[in-house]
Amino acid sequence: MKRLLLLLVIVGAFLLLRTVQWAVPDSMAPAAPDPIIAELPAKYPAPTHFKTTIAPLLEKYCTSCHGGNKPKSNLSLEFSDQPDVEQRLLKDRKMFEHMAQRIRVGEMPPGKRAKPSEAEKGVLLTWIDRDVLGINCSTPGQFGQVARVRRLTRVEYINTVRDLFYFKDFQPTDDFPPDHIGYGFDNIADLLSISPNLLEQYLSTAEQAIVQLDKTAKPSPNWEAKAKTYWEPDNGVFLPIRDVKLRFNNNQDRVRLVLQTFLPRAYRRPVTPEEIERMMEFARWSLTQEGESFTRPKSVYAPLRAALCSPYFLFRIENDPPTGIAPINEFELANRLSYFLWSSMPDDELFKLAKENQLRANQAAQVRRMLKDPKARALIKNFAEQWLCLSALNRVSPDPKLFPEFDEALRLAMREETERFVEHVFKEDRSVMDFLDADYTFLNERLAKHYGIEGVTGKGFRLVKLDPRHHRGGLLAQASILTLTSTPTRTSPVKRGIWVLETLFNDHPDPPPVDVPPLDADGAALTGTVRQIMQKHRDNVQCAGCHSKIDPYGLALENYNAIGVWRTKEAGFEIDSSGLFPNGKSFSSIGEFRAILNGNQAEFRKALVEKLLIYALGRGLDYADRCAVQEICSRVSQQQDRFSSTILAIVESDLFQKRKAKGS
Repeated sequence: MKRLLLLLVIVGAFLLLRTVQWAVPDSMAPAAPDPIIAELPAKYPAPTHFKTTIAPLLEKYCTSCHGGNKPKSNLSLEFSDQPDVEQRLLKDRKMFEHMAQRIRVGEMPPGKRAKPSEAEKGVLLTWIDRDVLGINCSTPGQFGQVARVRRLTRVEYINTVRDLFYFKDFQPTDDFPPDHIGYGFDNIADLLSISPNLLEQYLSTAEQAIVQLDKTAKPSPNWEAKAKTYWEPDNGVFLPIRDVKLRFNNNQDRVRLVLQTFLPRAYRRPVTPEEIERMMEFARWSLTQEGESFTRPKSVYAPLRAALCSPYFLFRIENDPPTGIAPINEFELANRLSYFLWSSMPDDELFKLAKENQLRANQAAQVRRMLKDPKARALIKNFAEQWLCLSALNRVSPDPKLFPEFDEALRLAMREETERFVEHVFKEDRSVMDFLDADYTFLNERLAKHYGIEGVTGKGFRLVKLDPRHHRGGLLAQASILTLTSTPTRTSPVKRGIWVLETLFNDHPDPPPVDVPPLDADGAALTGTVRQIMQKHRDNVQCAGCHSKIDPYGLALENYNAIGVWRTKEAGFEIDSSGLFPNGKSFSSIGEFRAILNGNQAEFRKALVEKLLIYALGRGLDYADRCAVQEICSRVSQQQDRFSSTILAIVESDLFQKRKAKGS
């Protein structure tokens, strides 16, 4: 009966949430929109004339591939006999976004074909951004919108229950279903749905939290003094519930006092008197149904359970400004900060500053404080592990006949090296360029022997300075990455190349054509080096375009075998680790490849900023976000790419700080 009643209340609250916005006091309302921003028209220069300026450039550089009877990617840019080509082209926004990206990085035109000058590139990119896509970085509001309602992820929910009750740890016995992955992360708002089964699990977990609270509750030493100001926070001891339950729960006023303290923290915002009274009414109703009264010691438990299953607890909710663009309010900012850096609710200090309207003024100091807090390890567990696809390492199974040295201890050591390396960059505020190439890593004796590095003993991990002859440094030389991007029997230049493109440069190659057979489809045994085997794909016209982009990154790493051991020969042949990129840059060794990789710092900086933004905002990035990304990257570069500078630049950006009115 108790569960049925509570579920009815929850469902009713969800229906209410879909139709109305919650009432907030004036101090909680969104800041008034800037009238200049709200009314400012888009003042673009005169549009570029397509036929006289753009068409000749497309014909000069593009139609050799995108023309004729079989244009590449089924995209024809020939227009001499197509008078409506401009109108048809302008409808394909995604195509132009893709085109602009390829022009920026120098991949169009591909290979050694004649490329446009910087001035010509500027004309094409300005036309695409300004005239086709309507993007002008000098105009305010050039950014996409964050979802107004966003469910807590499984990890965020568990962490929030833990911190709400000041538990040292909280692990519910129910197995929550995994959250769906989008854009590489499991906190994407559009994919965080809710089901009846999940509601049941929330209810069960709420009951487990109350049981744990009951077991750990102890009266504070000075509870009698507290009985005279009724309650007062006491350095992490949850007095409002514990003292009231154990000493003062003999009437409704004491339950109301609990709710006045508990609900603002549970809902992560100020609550109105009406909300308190609604919860009190539920408490009266539920107690009556169960034949109990407010004189019972556990009379406060029913409203606490209801609060833990409320949409205002389970969802992060933000209000849109009435018009134009406006900063989010301080409580919304506290939530964005805490769930970005901690995957949990704001702590008392963030709440205090938000209540005083001082959080934004002290934002930089708070970010630095939060990054030093142990809860910031959530950035490694939740962001970095998803960014680097480290969970895939748990599923790899190298062939034991070919790689007998691989075992569970080595797998765990591989993962720990990467986790400690990332944590070092984050906590020591290193340059994020260490991810590309670093002169140090973290090893124990087992992993050091795997790498052929002497002088490391014991099971414990420690920082080890690397010598160039070790052929290590940065993420790409770590066994965890090299192993999870291989097959059970051999290396995979394609898997490695795709990992580099998607993870380090946020560049997603097109999927392979559905009608392309696998390499061994003809039944012939695969012999020779991996490079020789891969040549079959590069010789296939359907495959050559993508493989010319993917393969160089993977082939450059061929000196590392399928579990990350350095080698110079494969199948009796000397390994050839040379390659040619679509932009014309070539390398003949791993050293030259590293030099090219280090020369791509701007691309890596942009990709890391984009990945962090996706994680922070809970959505994929729009082309309109490019202006904000550009500004963030510029700030990060000026601050020597320090990790804290990257986080601060993101937090202080309009993308993180503001919302636009619906339909703006």
